[in-house]
This record gives sequence, C-alpha cells and structure tokens, in this order.
Amino acid sequence: MIKTLLSSTLISSLFLLIQTTWLKNGLFWGVVPDFALVVILWIAYYNRDNQGVLTGFLSGIVGDAMSSSPFGYLSFIYTVPAYLASLLRRAMELDAFFMPVLLGFAGTIAKGLASVVLLVIFGSGKINAYALGDFHFWMEAALNGAAAPPLFWLLRKAKNFLVAKRVGD
Repeated sequence: MIKTLLSSTLISSLFLLIQTTWLKNGLFWGVVPDFALVVILWIAYYNRDNQGVLTGFLSGIVGDAMSSSPFGYLSFIYTVPAYLASLLRRAMELDAFFMPVLLGFAGTIAKGLASVVLLVIFGSGKINAYALGDFHFWMEAALNGAAAPPLFWLLRKAKNFLVAKRVGD
C-alpha cells in the first residue's frame, strides 16, 4: 500500500507541476484541465481502500506548497471528489469511454462545490472559490471529461504500481 500511495502521489504531483508550469496559460480560452484530479479519480476508483482519498490529500498538500492557496485548500478539494469516486466504484462498472468522461466531468463539479463549501466556511477574504456559473468552470469540467479516457487508458498500463493489492489477490 505504501508503494502504491507514494507512486500515485508522485504521478498526480507531477501532473500538478505540469499543469501549473507548462500549461499555465491554458489550452482553450485560458482554461487549464486538471490532470491531477483525473489521476486522483482513477486511483480512487480502482483502489479498494481509501487510497484515492489519501492520494488526493497528499497531492493537495504538494499543490498547496507550490501555490499561494491556503494550506489545506487543494487537499480538501481533491479529497472530496476522490471520496465520491471511491463510492461510485461500488455502484458502477468502468467502461473505456463513457464512465471516464462522466467521472472527469462530475469530479470537476465536486471539486467546484468543495471550493464553495470552503468559501462559505472561511469567507471570501481567505478563499477563492470556483464560480459555478462561469464559462471557464464548465470548460474545465469539459476538458477534464475529455482528458479522462486517454489518461485512464495510460494509467491502466501502470496499474501494478497504482493499485494496492490485498493478500490473496
């Protein structure tokens, strides 16, 4: 489990670094897809325990250290969608295209709602939340949904490092 946690946190943190440096100007209309979120959603879906939630938390800590957001902000907004993805695993099977798109899109909405919760708790002076009615938010959700199938396919190739095995598996 520790190998899986470290490798999944490293990969999602690497995607955080890529999206904050190379893609800082955005892909479409200044919008950057959240590849780290898509990786965290995949980890959360494929692992039985709270591996995705822990990965979301640790990747969020790394993201908080790289950004000017309050410490714990990204941890919270990555943990909420990861938890929801781990619940979804119990209800649905993952196909090659439709479910990854849905998971990427819904994960972004969950991330946006989590940021609004933090805004309500801490106030606008300390937290910048997603504007759920903004075009850029919905464009990010669409980009995350579009990026999910190819990223899920690539992550499936590294399944040995990213999915914790239980005794007897």
